[in-house]
Amino acid sequence: MSSILNVSMKEIYEGIKTKRLLIVLVVFLTAGAGYAYWIKSTLMIMGVLDADMALNVAQNVQISSMTLFLAVLGAIFGADAINREVERGTIKVTLSHPIYRDEYLIGKFLGRMAVIIMAFLIFAIGSVAFLLILGVPLSSEFVATFVKMLPFFVIFSLVYLSLGVLLSTFIKKPSTAIIVAVILPIFLEIVYPSVASTIVVLMSLKEGVTLTNPIILQETLKKVYLLLSPVPGYHMDNILNTIKYGVSTSEFSELLVSGGLSITLQPSNISYLEAIGIAWKNIVALVIMFLLPFAIAYAKFMKMELR
Repeated sequence: MSSILNVSMKEIYEGIKTKRLLIVLVVFLTAGAGYAYWIKSTLMIMGVLDADMALNVAQNVQISSMTLFLAVLGAIFGADAINREVERGTIKVTLSHPIYRDEYLIGKFLGRMAVIIMAFLIFAIGSVAFLLILGVPLSSEFVATFVKMLPFFVIFSLVYLSLGVLLSTFIKKPSTAIIVAVILPIFLEIVYPSVASTIVVLMSLKEGVTLTNPIILQETLKKVYLLLSPVPGYHMDNILNTIKYGVSTSEFSELLVSGGLSITLQPSNISYLEAIGIAWKNIVALVIMFLLPFAIAYAKFMKMELR
């Protein structure tokens, strides 16, 4: 246990000093400042009557930006966890000490996870600070809801960190692994969902069906959600919306098509445990998405030639 802790502390110390952490923080904080200004402008344009709706939508987009921040940061932080040490030869020196390979890998993973969580909290606090400085009202309910979401932000970051570590065990050159790590979350969270949704809709239209038919629309949504199931962000959205509204994104869409809900989502009064009970499948999916790449990376690292 002390070996894992020592490796973790070293990773935290080195992780805080890296330029990429500073660069990612600056980029996202700058985007957060611009976004806060956009929210302020939108609220002023829409006026007081629609302020609640505008703020609700804005807060959802803000949470989405935090999710993307975690995805990018997690992937690039894991991408050189192993290969850089192999390239420098420092891993042979470290493993010449009384430490097992699994302790080394777990220690590096935990250390980098701690850095990501610290960076995320800085980004989250900075984003909220920008909103408050510009005079955008934030309710205590929003802060409480965000605190409830924190454990799932951590699980989500572990998914991309483990994917990054997986890249670091299969791609020898760290710079190449980092490039792939930057592209991976953008593709998974932005490009793939858009392309998959478009393909399903176009195929439905090509088959001569009309999407105004509720039954056809339900079937189309099911196909879209099936294609989105490998996307971590899809499950994250479902979990976050369940905590906030008491209904997942996919359930809301299906109920909306069938006429079971009004078009406006309202904050839910269900308990935290009830929300977790509703979203348990999405939580399990995220945990599997975290454990599977890490298990593959673990197996690869245990047999890796470290020359």
